[in-house]
Amino acid sequence: MKNAFARFTILASKFNRQHIQVVLAILALAMLVLGIGAPSDGGGISR
Repeated sequence: MKNAFARFTILASKFNRQHIQVVLAILALAMLVLGIGAPSDGGGISR
């Protein structure tokens, strides 16, 4: 267990704060694009 925690801390220390921000920005843009391409739900009864 200690070995796994040590590996995690080393891996976490390699990531810079800027890297995390870039990944989150790319994720936000991807979710925005998927949201634009989603079909709209009218919710009403069409005639």
